Amino acid sequence: MKIKGRQISDDNYPLIIAEIGINHQGDVNIAKHMIKEAFKAGAECIKHQTHFVEDEMTSAAKNIVPPNAEVSIWEVIEKCALSMDAEIELKSHTESLGMIYISTPFSRKAANFLAEIDVPAFKIGSGEADNLPLIKHIAEIGKPVILSTGMQTIENIADSVSILEQYNI
Repeated sequence: MKIKGRQISDDNYPLIIAEIGINHQGDVNIAKHMIKEAFKAGAECIKHQTHFVEDEMTSAAKNIVPPNAEVSIWEVIEKCALSMDAEIELKSHTESLGMIYISTPFSRKAANFLAEIDVPAFKIGSGEADNLPLIKHIAEIGKPVILSTGMQTIENIADSVSILEQYNI
Protein backbone atom coordinates (compact mmCIF):
# COMPACT_ATOMS: atom_id res chain seq x y z
CA MET A 1 0.00 0.00 0.00
CA LYS A 2 1.12 3.54 -0.66
CA ILE A 3 -0.11 6.61 1.17
CA LYS A 4 0.96 9.88 -0.41
CA GLY A 5 3.96 8.23 -2.04
CA ARG A 6 5.02 6.46 1.16
CA GLN A 7 5.29 2.71 0.55
CA ILE A 8 3.96 0.62 3.41
CA SER A 9 5.03 -3.01 3.29
CA ASP A 10 7.09 -5.67 5.01
CA ASP A 11 10.08 -4.43 2.99
CA ASN A 12 9.91 -0.88 4.38
CA TYR A 13 10.41 0.56 7.82
CA PRO A 14 7.18 1.11 9.80
CA LEU A 15 5.05 4.16 9.17
CA ILE A 16 4.78 5.97 12.50
CA ILE A 17 1.29 7.45 12.86
CA ALA A 18 0.54 9.83 15.73
CA GLU A 19 -3.06 9.68 16.95
CA ILE A 20 -4.51 13.14 17.48
CA GLY A 21 -8.11 11.94 17.43
CA ILE A 22 -10.21 14.27 19.56
CA ASN A 23 -7.57 14.74 22.25
CA HIS A 24 -7.38 18.43 21.34
CA GLN A 25 -10.85 18.93 22.88
CA GLY A 26 -12.00 21.01 19.93
CA ASP A 27 -9.13 23.51 20.06
CA VAL A 28 -7.25 23.70 16.76
CA ASN A 29 -4.26 25.36 18.47
CA ILE A 30 -3.88 22.43 20.86
CA ALA A 31 -4.14 20.08 17.87
CA LYS A 32 -1.41 22.02 16.05
CA HIS A 33 0.81 21.83 19.13
CA MET A 34 0.25 18.07 19.31
CA ILE A 35 1.18 17.74 15.64
CA LYS A 36 4.36 19.74 16.14
CA GLU A 37 5.33 17.53 19.08
CA ALA A 38 4.58 14.38 17.07
CA PHE A 39 6.77 15.71 14.27
CA LYS A 40 9.62 16.38 16.72
CA ALA A 41 9.22 12.83 18.06
CA GLY A 42 9.64 11.40 14.56
CA ALA A 43 6.08 10.64 13.46
CA GLU A 44 5.51 10.74 9.71
CA CYS A 45 1.75 10.75 9.75
CA ILE A 46 -1.05 12.34 11.78
CA LYS A 47 -4.38 10.57 12.28
CA HIS A 48 -7.32 12.78 13.19
CA GLN A 49 -11.03 12.09 13.67
CA THR A 50 -13.60 13.91 11.56
CA HIS A 51 -16.95 14.30 13.24
CA PHE A 52 -20.18 15.82 11.99
CA VAL A 53 -22.22 14.86 15.02
CA GLU A 54 -25.63 15.38 13.43
CA ASP A 55 -24.73 12.89 10.69
CA GLU A 56 -23.15 10.21 12.84
CA MET A 57 -25.54 9.99 15.78
CA THR A 58 -29.24 9.92 16.38
CA SER A 59 -30.76 12.32 18.87
CA ALA A 60 -30.93 9.39 21.32
CA ALA A 61 -27.19 9.94 21.85
CA LYS A 62 -28.06 13.15 23.66
CA ASN A 63 -29.25 10.94 26.53
CA ILE A 64 -26.36 8.49 26.64
CA VAL A 65 -23.67 9.36 29.17
CA PRO A 66 -20.53 7.21 28.89
CA PRO A 67 -19.19 5.80 32.18
CA ASN A 68 -16.10 8.05 31.98
CA ALA A 69 -18.02 11.29 31.29
CA GLU A 70 -20.46 13.61 32.98
CA VAL A 71 -22.18 14.69 29.77
CA SER A 72 -23.74 12.78 26.88
CA ILE A 73 -21.68 11.24 24.10
CA TRP A 74 -23.36 13.75 21.78
CA GLU A 75 -22.00 16.63 23.88
CA VAL A 76 -18.53 15.07 24.12
CA ILE A 77 -18.21 14.71 20.35
CA GLU A 78 -19.89 18.05 19.64
CA LYS A 79 -17.34 19.78 21.89
CA CYS A 80 -14.39 17.99 20.31
CA ALA A 81 -15.38 18.19 16.65
CA LEU A 82 -13.49 20.72 14.59
CA SER A 83 -15.19 22.90 12.01
CA MET A 84 -14.49 22.22 8.34
CA ASP A 85 -12.27 25.30 8.19
CA ALA A 86 -10.33 24.21 11.29
CA GLU A 87 -9.85 20.73 9.84
CA ILE A 88 -8.51 22.21 6.60
CA GLU A 89 -6.17 24.38 8.68
CA LEU A 90 -5.01 21.31 10.60
CA LYS A 91 -4.35 19.36 7.41
CA SER A 92 -2.40 22.30 5.98
CA HIS A 93 -0.35 22.62 9.16
CA THR A 94 0.46 18.90 9.09
CA GLU A 95 1.51 18.98 5.46
CA SER A 96 3.62 22.15 6.00
CA LEU A 97 5.78 19.99 8.28
CA GLY A 98 6.15 17.39 5.53
CA MET A 99 3.84 14.97 7.32
CA ILE A 100 0.92 12.93 6.00
CA TYR A 101 -2.58 13.82 7.22
CA ILE A 102 -5.23 11.12 7.41
CA SER A 103 -8.47 10.96 9.32
CA THR A 104 -11.22 8.67 10.51
CA PRO A 105 -14.61 9.70 9.15
CA PHE A 106 -17.56 8.71 11.32
CA SER A 107 -20.21 9.45 8.71
CA ARG A 108 -20.68 9.63 4.96
CA LYS A 109 -20.65 13.41 5.17
CA ALA A 110 -17.28 13.26 6.93
CA ALA A 111 -15.91 10.83 4.32
CA ASN A 112 -17.10 13.08 1.49
CA PHE A 113 -15.55 16.13 3.14
CA LEU A 114 -12.22 14.34 3.58
CA ALA A 115 -12.31 13.28 -0.07
CA GLU A 116 -12.99 16.91 -1.07
CA ILE A 117 -9.94 18.15 0.85
CA ASP A 118 -7.92 15.32 -0.71
CA VAL A 119 -6.76 13.27 2.25
CA PRO A 120 -4.51 10.55 0.83
CA ALA A 121 -6.07 7.73 2.90
CA PHE A 122 -8.80 6.89 5.36
CA LYS A 123 -8.57 5.17 8.73
CA ILE A 124 -11.56 3.20 9.92
CA GLY A 125 -11.67 2.80 13.68
CA SER A 126 -12.30 -0.56 15.27
CA GLY A 127 -15.69 0.61 16.53
CA GLU A 128 -16.75 1.24 12.92
CA ALA A 129 -15.01 -1.82 11.43
CA ASP A 130 -18.34 -3.57 10.98
CA ASN A 131 -20.26 -0.50 9.76
CA LEU A 132 -20.71 -1.95 6.29
CA PRO A 133 -22.61 0.97 4.71
CA LEU A 134 -19.90 3.41 5.81
CA ILE A 135 -17.08 1.10 4.74
CA LYS A 136 -18.69 0.62 1.32
CA HIS A 137 -19.09 4.39 0.94
CA ILE A 138 -15.44 4.97 1.86
CA ALA A 139 -14.27 2.15 -0.45
CA GLU A 140 -16.18 3.72 -3.36
CA ILE A 141 -14.03 6.85 -2.94
CA GLY A 142 -11.06 4.70 -3.95
CA LYS A 143 -8.33 5.79 -1.55
CA PRO A 144 -6.21 3.51 0.65
CA VAL A 145 -7.86 2.38 3.89
CA ILE A 146 -6.37 1.35 7.21
CA LEU A 147 -8.93 -0.82 8.99
CA SER A 148 -8.53 -1.15 12.75
CA THR A 149 -9.85 -4.37 14.21
CA GLY A 150 -9.23 -4.01 17.94
CA MET A 151 -12.87 -4.36 18.95
CA GLN A 152 -13.76 -6.99 16.34
CA THR A 153 -13.39 -10.70 15.69
CA ILE A 154 -12.18 -12.22 12.43
CA GLU A 155 -15.76 -13.25 11.72
CA ASN A 156 -17.06 -9.71 12.35
CA ILE A 157 -14.67 -8.08 9.88
CA ALA A 158 -14.93 -10.66 7.10
CA ASP A 159 -17.63 -8.67 5.28
CA SER A 160 -15.70 -5.42 5.74
CA VAL A 161 -12.55 -6.96 4.29
CA SER A 162 -14.61 -8.38 1.42
CA ILE A 163 -15.94 -4.90 0.60
CA LEU A 164 -12.43 -3.42 0.61
CA GLU A 165 -11.15 -6.25 -1.60
CA GLN A 166 -14.06 -5.76 -4.01
CA TYR A 167 -12.87 -2.17 -4.53
CA ASN A 168 -9.17 -3.15 -4.63
CA ILE A 169 -8.50 -1.17 -1.49
